[in-house]
Amino acid sequence: MSAITKNSKKKIQTKQPTKSKPRQVANLVRSIIEDSMSAKVTNGKLVIHNYETNDNEIVEYFEGIRPELREDRCTRAFRMGVMALKSTEVTDRIDYVEKKFNSLDYKFKTALEKTVQDLEVQYDDVYGDKGKFQEIMNNQFGEDGKLLKKVNNPNREGSPLHDLKLELREEIISLREDMGIQEKEEEIKSKTPLKGADFEEDCYEILSDTARVSGDLIEDVTKQAGKIKGCKKGDHVLTISDCNKKVTFEIKDVASISSNKIQETLTQAIENREAAYGVLVVKNVDSLPKSIGWFHEFGNNMLVCALELSDEEALHDEILLIAYKWARTRVLSQNLQGSQVDAEAIEARIDSIKQKIDQLRSIKSQCTNIEGSSKKIRETAETVANEITGELDTMNRSLRVEESKNIEVS
Repeated sequence: MSAITKNSKKKIQTKQPTKSKPRQVANLVRSIIEDSMSAKVTNGKLVIHNYETNDNEIVEYFEGIRPELREDRCTRAFRMGVMALKSTEVTDRIDYVEKKFNSLDYKFKTALEKTVQDLEVQYDDVYGDKGKFQEIMNNQFGEDGKLLKKVNNPNREGSPLHDLKLELREEIISLREDMGIQEKEEEIKSKTPLKGADFEEDCYEILSDTARVSGDLIEDVTKQAGKIKGCKKGDHVLTISDCNKKVTFEIKDVASISSNKIQETLTQAIENREAAYGVLVVKNVDSLPKSIGWFHEFGNNMLVCALELSDEEALHDEILLIAYKWARTRVLSQNLQGSQVDAEAIEARIDSIKQKIDQLRSIKSQCTNIEGSSKKIRETAETVANEITGELDTMNRSLRVEESKNIEVS
């Protein structure tokens, strides 16, 4: 093979041949193909004519090989070079694909970020704090929906819900009174006369029935200490539904109790149960001072009453019912002080009720002494009792309406 000669314009110095690297061999093959003008593939053969090179490394390599082996070594060099070229081409293609992919990935990420930013800007323009939607809402309903809240505020006088609330409250009060209170009171009064053995339990039963009919809440706290450490004064606590104020009932079956002790007991019970009014209920009227009698109020927040005569076995539960309503009316009246309530009218009614209570007490006393006419007298007594509770109910209704108005105004 005469394709490789030592015709180099530069002087070549003889030295030991070096081991050819794959990339150098590939360069050899590439140079042969690129530099030769007569490299052809014919009938499955590669034919190269008149190839010459002055590459020092190539010339020195073949110079050290015996002439008879040079053709074989040249073929091997071609083969190794072709393999190296193929490997290089594959690597180049991989690099090209990777570069293209990275370029596409970068473009995609850039486009996605821009799209997300554009969407965020558009969202803020429409739904942001200063967006068009918020502007429309503020124009229609006021800032933060103030107009809508104002229109639908059930506590704002003149709003539809406020008017509906008042109507429903009045209807409920009216229905409760018309459909159940009178019948329940008659049922309470018609029960078997209470016996004194379980005086405290019997009083609580009457109070519970009355509270349930009136829509109030009463609790038996005889075994619970109150605000005052270790103090259990105030056996039962009534919470009035119309104003959420409290009335405490202290029940006692004692031989005697002085006026000062009554006031001391009630003052302590009121403080202990954080109540607005206190009622002391004793079993026997003879245990109270004669100046007090059956039913007596101290100031405007304390009341004492008795439920039986010394020579009677029956307890007069209507007295307890009247005491309940009396205390309730007093608390509602106190809660409305300063409002447009006719104080003189209320005091006049209270005086009238006091007189009727005295009349009731007198009649009750006569019932024990005049057996022959006891039925008629008792009927009269019950009529008077009904009148008293009726007066108290009327006052309660009036005070509830005023209380509702005051709540709405506040």
